Amino acid sequence: ADVQEVYTARTKAVEAKKAEWDALFAKYKAAYPAKAAEIERRFNHEVGAETLDKLPTFVAGKDKDLATRKFSELCLNSLAGDLPELMGGSADLTPSNLTTLKCSGDFQKATPGGRYLRFGVREHGMAAICNGLYAYGCYRPFCATFLNFAGYALGSIRLSALSRFGVLYIMTHDSIGLGEDGPTHQPTEMLESLRSMPNINVFRPADGNETSAAYRAALSNPTTPAVICCSRSTVKSLEKSTVDKALKGAYVVAGVENGVAPDLVVIGTGSEVGACVEAATKLTAAGVNTRVVSMPCQELFLAQDQTYQKSVLPGNVPTLSVEASTVHGWHRFSHAQIALTQFGLSGPGGAVFKHFGFGVDNIEAKGKALVEFYQAAGAVPDLSCRPIFNNIQDDGVGHH
Repeated sequence: ADVQEVYTARTKAVEAKKAEWDALFAKYKAAYPAKAAEIERRFNHEVGAETLDKLPTFVAGKDKDLATRKFSELCLNSLAGDLPELMGGSADLTPSNLTTLKCSGDFQKATPGGRYLRFGVREHGMAAICNGLYAYGCYRPFCATFLNFAGYALGSIRLSALSRFGVLYIMTHDSIGLGEDGPTHQPTEMLESLRSMPNINVFRPADGNETSAAYRAALSNPTTPAVICCSRSTVKSLEKSTVDKALKGAYVVAGVENGVAPDLVVIGTGSEVGACVEAATKLTAAGVNTRVVSMPCQELFLAQDQTYQKSVLPGNVPTLSVEASTVHGWHRFSHAQIALTQFGLSGPGGAVFKHFGFGVDNIEAKGKALVEFYQAAGAVPDLSCRPIFNNIQDDGVGHH
């Protein structure tokens, strides 16, 4: 009873303070409507269309090919000037993550107006601070490190998802393609670890337009944290990529499209998409009509209706997925996988990719072998032909 009395009294006192503040803000709003609207926008985590439209778009063959971490830098800074609430930094990897805010200096004792945070090598603490900033209100925090080191921050990232905090996680050096740093720095299981978490969108863009789409989706979803996984190395722009297509999570990026039945579908993500396109060109020339699907975000793709999903991935056509990550999670989308089953190796990025089968020649060979396998089998299992159950019971138990 004593405990209940203490909490009841405290609740009444805080509610009285809130009522007093609400009345004060109502007066402020009447006197300064524009400033009050900006405060409300920030606390509601709203980002206007005019700001999102400042995200860059790119044209293959015209704009310079870059690493997606460099496209990320362009995206971040295209938004920062319009969004004073965008505040964050890196875990001592700013020159690698490319997260400097060009419109603002560091947040320090002598410069409290700075918006860039030097978190130091403390990934868990960094993500926890971002959760605190979001919970306080009026801030849209971001933080960055190498994708492999997201493992050190998983507890706090999980809390972002559980708490419905739209924290922006920028994770660069996203695969074995980072090269000589070796398996201690090369993520293998991290993508699947993050994708298996509820209420989080994991992006692995293949070019500049897909990177812009990742930022647009992230800032348009204030209650879902986003992880944008970026390459260290340069990627080739995709001729058919657009922001709108990428916002659907997956789309046809090369080869035969909807209305023409392909002989083979190849799904790629990130830096592997370019090799998939090259392999598809060779396969099609050899008589195997090949569709290439870029899948920058599984979560967004699975949120599309079944008609769209089947227009991209028919399910009954031999489908090969190609991602420099662990194989788990790809079986729902593909009949066979080129993926990692062990930790990476130290060596030049291109050589390590080729060693593990992510080169054009192996993608071509495995695609051809997959088609031949099902030709011999006489039938292709339809991956889309399965029920999707909602197992949550309406029994009054569930509370968020």
